[in-house]
Amino acid sequence: MKQLVPYLLIFILFSNLIAQDNSNSSTSIFPMADSILDSLEQAYNRIDNYYTRIDVSIKTPMLRMPRKRVDFWFKKPNLTKIETKGFAAIPKSGMISSPIDLFDNLANISVRGAEYYEGKQVWILQGELLPDSLMFQNMNKIKDSKKLTMKMWVDIANWTLIRSETFMDTFRIVEISSIYKSFPNNISLPLETKLLFNYRSDMMPRMVNFHGSNSPIRKGIEQDSTKVLTGSIILKYSKYKINQGIDDTFFKEEDPSN
Repeated sequence: MKQLVPYLLIFILFSNLIAQDNSNSSTSIFPMADSILDSLEQAYNRIDNYYTRIDVSIKTPMLRMPRKRVDFWFKKPNLTKIETKGFAAIPKSGMISSPIDLFDNLANISVRGAEYYEGKQVWILQGELLPDSLMFQNMNKIKDSKKLTMKMWVDIANWTLIRSETFMDTFRIVEISSIYKSFPNNISLPLETKLLFNYRSDMMPRMVNFHGSNSPIRKGIEQDSTKVLTGSIILKYSKYKINQGIDDTFFKEEDPSN
């Protein structure tokens, strides 16, 4: 605990200084958002390919899938493969992804603060989110979608995104949190990711944002902008194999006629 005291004092000092200096935005004791992105990218670039087993469960009004076990492979830049028995859908927003892809969907990103979150020192960032980047349909047709913002918590020890919240005006529609495990060669990968949704029935999730399925989500639910729906997705990862090499041909779909 004594070792944490200096860090706590520094973070408290940061918070006090920024509160006193709100009227003078020309100077900042926080790093630039670009430097945090660079650190996130460097950490992500240590991963070239991996395999993991995922236990996934989905509970939403649009789609319900009891716990399903899938085998998942990834290779840069964007090769993926899923094997499972029967139907399975995995949300892309809950998977390990390039921070560049995330930041490309954000504008006016700034560092808003620093704090201790669940025992970790974090930078807090915020940016304006592009409507098309969300896993919901019809966002461009929804008036409130012009006020989309995302708040992010970045662990500065491992340079991982451990939490994010997406707001439509002041209404929180998506919350994602992850617990990470450290591996050799300074690599951190998630052990568990939780996605929580609060969305209106006129904001239907899009299956294009799920690995493993292009099928439409169950229809028949009346679209009503006043009705709030809730849902959750939980992903649990195990049996990682990291940077052991995967040939590109492994990801090619087999011809069912053969």
